[in-house]
Amino acid sequence: MSLKDWLLRKLAGDDSAELELSPEEEELSGLNLKEVLNAHILWKEKLNTTLDGTSTERYEVTTVSQDNLCVLGKWIYGPGKQKYSKLPEYEALRKVHQDFHTCAADVLQKHEDGQQKAAEQILNGVFREASNQIQLDLVRLFTVAR
Repeated sequence: MSLKDWLLRKLAGDDSAELELSPEEEELSGLNLKEVLNAHILWKEKLNTTLDGTSTERYEVTTVSQDNLCVLGKWIYGPGKQKYSKLPEYEALRKVHQDFHTCAADVLQKHEDGQQKAAEQILNGVFREASNQIQLDLVRLFTVAR
């Protein structure tokens, strides 16, 4: 399924849509779309295993809250900013990526504070929405930038 078709299906609410990209569609100024999408999708699993106590990793709230340390964040504030900062799609992605990291940190903070139910509500609410929005905004930026 092409990038555009995948985006249209996601916007229509079809979460089962599988993204298949040609090598030309996968890269944008050094950023691999599939890798970044998968990395952000895995965050829900990481947070779930933290909440249920099965995680072998420990995440620091102050580190997770920073939106410029992950692959996408480094790209957003580096090559992405240099080439695409004038596009509204770039700014939308930057903002939702920042929100995503804030939500992830909020989940961890609530968990550390013993507020399990609140952590789960954030994870299944605003965090999920931010995660979905990152996917859509990434695809929008990739589509417009081409």
